[in-house]
Amino acid sequence: MACFSGSLWQYNRMARPVSLTPYRSKTSTNRPWCVDIPAFLSDTGKRKRRFFLTKRDAEVECEKLEARRDNFGVSLTALTPARIAEAAEAYNLLEGGSASLLDAVHGFLAVQKARHASVSFLELFNQFLEAKKDRNGQYRRELRVTRDRFPQFHAKFVSDVSYRDLEKPLAKISPGGRNAVMRYLRAVFNYGIKRGYLIENPIARLDFAERPRKEVETLTNKQVEAMLKHALAEDLQLLPFLVLGLFCGIRPDGELQKVEWKDIDLADKVVTIRPEVSKTKRRRFVDLSDNAKSWLEAYQQGGGSSTGRIVGETTESELRGKRTANWKAAGMTKWIQQGMRHTFCSNWLAEHKDINRLVLMSGHDSVDTMFRHYHRGTTEADATAFWSIQPKI
Repeated sequence: MACFSGSLWQYNRMARPVSLTPYRSKTSTNRPWCVDIPAFLSDTGKRKRRFFLTKRDAEVECEKLEARRDNFGVSLTALTPARIAEAAEAYNLLEGGSASLLDAVHGFLAVQKARHASVSFLELFNQFLEAKKDRNGQYRRELRVTRDRFPQFHAKFVSDVSYRDLEKPLAKISPGGRNAVMRYLRAVFNYGIKRGYLIENPIARLDFAERPRKEVETLTNKQVEAMLKHALAEDLQLLPFLVLGLFCGIRPDGELQKVEWKDIDLADKVVTIRPEVSKTKRRRFVDLSDNAKSWLEAYQQGGGSSTGRIVGETTESELRGKRTANWKAAGMTKWIQQGMRHTFCSNWLAEHKDINRLVLMSGHDSVDTMFRHYHRGTTEADATAFWSIQPKI
């Protein structure tokens, strides 16, 4: 209130003309021309004095100050008593802070602009799902589960969803599950930021749960052999999926379902992962081991089709059912997440000891991450036995 009233008081003093005329300073020799600036025209709100090298420079400054004085007067005459009182109250609310009234107004307008350009939480999630329609089914299912986990936000503008809104519902989820949900939310909000629906990602203000690093779990040679034997005898269609997952490390979710028989060269013993198949959208080539080739030949000899996709016309739902039945028949009580891929990487590194080659074949980006995860994930003896698992025809 004091600041705004002071400006009015200073302006009222302008009823007497304020002298905006340059004069010679008696103290400054380097810049001899001087202009006195009254408080109501000063950028600091206090009287100040400026010095200039030439009289013309000082006169130009005076012309600017006169224009500012005239504009200030016009602005004040446009203010009604109600607006003046409202502005005074705004100054009171801002007192003690670092923001000016203009800063506060600009900030409010930015928020309003963001809200008008925003969409609902549900609409943003659906747009993100549509943008990720080419990703694997499991990823999309997890996105939908995350979306449906927060029905209280569905109708709310995403620009209005704050980290405080998310804290309470996220706290009810176990640490491991919470981290996964937060990663999905972060991706969705970042997508919204790119499209101008919100300014800040609320997940950026939340902490992910600290979890101790677990040792990579792999399948035993006995389990691997049991899975392959069961598929060869009871579910031939599943066998190529298991062979390429276990002995080539191709990602089971998103990649293996897209691999076609034309990508497999049994003569040169190589599998080509096309860019449209690869998770990283980069072409890569995976060595086909001797025992992997033998299992695929056993599949063909058993009457399996060698055209189209290696999973044939099997849907994702049917594939999940087949895989579950397979590992249960192999005597496993639970499935290890990414078990086939971890088993391949651990055994390949133990056998060949070429970390750089393994990174290229598996489609990883980091040699360091690969080494930390899979170095000594299995013994050399077990790895030798792994690469010796052959079908008995």
